[in-house]
Amino acid sequence: MKNLFRINRVLAAQAKMMVALLVMLACMACRNQVEQAAGTYSYKISGRVTVLGVEQALTDEIGTMEILPNTTNSAVVTFNALRGPAYYTTAKINGKQIVLNPFEREVTQSAVEYGVTVSGDGTVYDQTILITLRYSGTSLNADSLLLLCKKN
Repeated sequence: MKNLFRINRVLAAQAKMMVALLVMLACMACRNQVEQAAGTYSYKISGRVTVLGVEQALTDEIGTMEILPNTTNSAVVTFNALRGPAYYTTAKINGKQIVLNPFEREVTQSAVEYGVTVSGDGTVYDQTILITLRYSGTSLNADSLLLLCKKN
């Protein structure tokens, strides 16, 4: 009977250790997803926008994007446009999915600046990130711009 109690205590202790190990591994996996995506990327934004009710091609934007780990499953994302402003937001990275938190910025289209709220979501691959962006503004809108990012 005493041996049975000892075996039960040992099994319970081993089960607790296994649960703790699994939780630790899960946390490390989340951390690694953000760290794997971290780095410097070249980016291009292209697609079609609607300006004052008229659809037209977006003036392409190119520049450098950087992903900086913030917490277990989030990152700070900075954009430095070659011919434009720098801006930043935060993003959630879960597995291969990335979701940009909405942020405000100015978009130049046909030599006019428009204020928009930007949001987006997409997929993280080994050396590439593809994000569908949405611009929402008073005069300029878009619902499926492509943000293509290649790791440098």
